[in-house]
Amino acid sequence: MKILHISSAKITYPGGTEKVIWELAKRQAKKNKVTILQTNLYEENIPFEEEIIKERVKIITKKNNFFLGGFGYSLNFMKELKKIWHNYDIIHIHGHGRFTSNYAMGFLKNKKPFIYSGQGFFHTKKNNFFKKFYDFLYKNRLKKASFCTALTPIEKDTLIKMGVKEDKIKIIPGGVDLKLFKIKINKDEVKKRYLDKKYLNKKILLHLNRVHESKGIQHVINAIKDLDVVFLIAGKDAGYLEQLKKQVMELQIADKVKFLGMVSEKEKVELYKIADIFMLFSDWEGFGIVAIEAMAGGNPVIGSDKGSLPLIIKNRATGFIAKNEEELKEKINMLIGDKTLRERLSKNAKNFAKDFDWEEIVKKELNLYNDGIREFYGK
Repeated sequence: MKILHISSAKITYPGGTEKVIWELAKRQAKKNKVTILQTNLYEENIPFEEEIIKERVKIITKKNNFFLGGFGYSLNFMKELKKIWHNYDIIHIHGHGRFTSNYAMGFLKNKKPFIYSGQGFFHTKKNNFFKKFYDFLYKNRLKKASFCTALTPIEKDTLIKMGVKEDKIKIIPGGVDLKLFKIKINKDEVKKRYLDKKYLNKKILLHLNRVHESKGIQHVINAIKDLDVVFLIAGKDAGYLEQLKKQVMELQIADKVKFLGMVSEKEKVELYKIADIFMLFSDWEGFGIVAIEAMAGGNPVIGSDKGSLPLIIKNRATGFIAKNEEELKEKINMLIGDKTLRERLSKNAKNFAKDFDWEEIVKKELNLYNDGIREFYGK
């Protein structure tokens, strides 16, 4: 099968949508011809190669011409899609509220079967008028998709409200590479690399995601002010790092909050394995793949009651849901003080993560592609 994925940002950008695209593409490429067509949205000042081959996937990158509130525009993207679209059996379009998605859906209607995956929808009231206008303007294009995928039932309901027929929506979540978590590590040695000596025996909280205001890291920092823990924060700065450092200094807890910056895939697994509790107190998560990764690493997860998190964090079974900073502190304190509870939640979390194996998710996507092709050509 010849597959084309459409991405607004480069698949190396640290976002959930980009991660899903790459994890699908590199596995599909083992037995299929796979291409990713993307722009350099968000990274306009970083040099890039227009065409590369990575793990058997052809990646074509086009310059984003201008940027407005997350919505880009790329003339060369349009030209490239017009040039190559006929070379593929199916086209998978990713990302809601993106120029690349809107243009591709409009251009491809009635030309090729395509799958649409919003990978999360608008959830904040910021610029609410424009978001509602956008959805009103472009929702009819979704009806031209052979199928739409939803990460959760919440997304499915959103698609139905936008006019997509229920039988055209398939719930396919993001996944986890379970093989990575079978790697054995020496926890004591890993801890020595990340922690000061006086914290080697402390309970470790971990946040591994973009360092952005919406991820709720500031609330975790407030909650642990008087708790006997160490908090590791790993991930790319998305404009909020300095504010968090200032907060830590003002609270006088700089010795127990450590900012690690970007980490490798190997280091991510090590961090999951040495952590005692994973923290994801986000304003919203369309899915929250890092929570599933953390569970695969054996971490109970404490999350907010926003977005999909109450769906993937089973309260009192794989972790806890907290509604505010007071509850957050209470749940952290409960877990660090109860080894039996931590071990029970850890075991449940590992078992729960097994349902999100990327290999199985790729099979579901390929089956959906075949269904879309058959339906489009009436076979």
